[in-house]
Amino acid sequence: MTAGSVNIFILIIFTVYLSFIFHTSYGFEVIQPELQTMNQDGSAFISCEHTANVSSVEDVRLYTISPKTLLCQKGMDRCENVVMYSESPERYLFIMLNISSEAMDMAYQCEFTLKEDRLLSTKTGKPTRLQKSQKETGQDCTSLSPPPPFSPVPEGLNLFIILTGLLAVMILYSCVITCAYIRRRMNDDSKDPENSTYVEMRKAPSNSC
Repeated sequence: MTAGSVNIFILIIFTVYLSFIFHTSYGFEVIQPELQTMNQDGSAFISCEHTANVSSVEDVRLYTISPKTLLCQKGMDRCENVVMYSESPERYLFIMLNISSEAMDMAYQCEFTLKEDRLLSTKTGKPTRLQKSQKETGQDCTSLSPPPPFSPVPEGLNLFIILTGLLAVMILYSCVITCAYIRRRMNDDSKDPENSTYVEMRKAPSNSC
């Protein structure tokens, strides 16, 4: 393997590495609570948040599942019994009012449409279900432990670590190949007869009687 082919091989590996990193950096997740407690006044709050590093939110929606029904959408003039509030470009809050017993049996799903590098990408979160407050169910507050805090893992982190390790191994391998190639060329040049010096051997003077 020549030094030129080694450099080309490194360039190909580095290009593939950058393409994977570029692809994973533009992925995002939609985060919403799995369970949300209904307030005593018959209302509930469902927070919807995306993890993308963009501020251009084209659309955000709240649906019910089975059947899928649109409850509220960004830009909608009037949402029935739902109020949408934008806390930040990454986080929206849906306030549900006058929750009926039928609504307690439904699941609610957030959906974001984001503009990433002139492309539209739409993703949904895991559905949220409503539950009654502890006072209404008669449960003791001391017997319930708070849910563990949600700590989302950045998407593509494991892939980033694997590709970084692979790139480091390939660079080390290419350095070893290049050094071996250079050492071999130097040894070949030292053995080249064209670069050797010819010394003429003189004959010893003959003794004449």
